[in-house]
Amino acid sequence: MAHRTTTTDEECSENRVLFSQLLRNPYHALLRELHARLAAAGYADTAPSWGHNIFFYLRDGGLRLTELAARGDTTKQAMRYTINQLEAAGYVERVPDPTDGRAKIIRLTERGWAARRVADEIITSIEGKCVRQLGERRMRQFEGLMKDITRVLEENQAQH
Repeated sequence: MAHRTTTTDEECSENRVLFSQLLRNPYHALLRELHARLAAAGYADTAPSWGHNIFFYLRDGGLRLTELAARGDTTKQAMRYTINQLEAAGYVERVPDPTDGRAKIIRLTERGWAARRVADEIITSIEGKCVRQLGERRMRQFEGLMKDITRVLEENQAQH
């Protein structure tokens, strides 16, 4: 296996950009295809900036805004802005928290659940396309490699 070496600051910077782009580009390509296909399916008012993570986090019911922000690794203010947009579009609703009358639970509406189901089908389809073009073995290798990279990066983050 070849060992990557860097001899100049310029090359070092270029390698970092390449590495970060290798991690970023497929995700953004996935989001572009997902939202184009959501629009074609009648959900043209969705926005990639909303991320599909909010829909994922609300699968098991509702969460408080603070919990959503923590899971989404963002500020409460940024999450509130996104939830306001999702609520205005009819994808989520705020309901009283049965354990604390002052708090609100954010949960998917019927429209939110419908969009989530369509998004799940689209993502499954995109993954299937990748498996057909790359092969099952390479996709499993990719998944394993991405898990390993995530673990290494998270371990390094914990050390700093």
